[in-house]
Amino acid sequence: MCHRGIVKISNLVDYPSAIEVVANWYFNEWDHKDSEATLESVIEKVSSILNRTAFVAHIDGELAGAGELKYREYSDYPSYNNWLDGIYVPTEHRGKGISTALIEFAKSKSFELQIPAIYLRCEDHLVKLYESHGFQVVCAEETKLIMEFKVNT
Repeated sequence: MCHRGIVKISNLVDYPSAIEVVANWYFNEWDHKDSEATLESVIEKVSSILNRTAFVAHIDGELAGAGELKYREYSDYPSYNNWLDGIYVPTEHRGKGISTALIEFAKSKSFELQIPAIYLRCEDHLVKLYESHGFQVVCAEETKLIMEFKVNT
C-alpha cells in the first residue's frame, strides 16, 4: 500500500527555519543561471515579505515544497502584475500531490486578496499541469509560456 501522507500548506513566515532550504532549492533550480545571483541574495529575496507571499508544503512534518505569489511589474507585460512563481517540489516528494496543493493554495490566497488574475511563466512540459488547475496560455515567449488564471471573474 502506498502511503502518501497529508500535505499541509503554510505561510513561509511561520517557518523561518525553512527559508534557507527554500532558497537553496530556488538557487539550484533557477537562480544559479543568473551570474548576479548568489545564495545570499536568494535567501534575502525568499525571506522578504515586500510584494510577496511565500508559502511552503510539509508532508508528515517534513518540508516538501514551496511557492510564491508576488506582485511584480514586467515591462514586457504591463497589465500582468500578480504572479505565481517558484512552485518547487524536490525530486523525492514528487508525485504526492504537493504541487497541486501549492497551486490550489495560491489560487485560494489570490481569491482572498481579491486579485483579479494571476499569471505564471513556465516551460512547455508544465502546461498540462497548470491547465488542469484552470490556467490558460495567453502568450508564448522563446522558451517559456505565460499562463493566466482568472481568479475573481
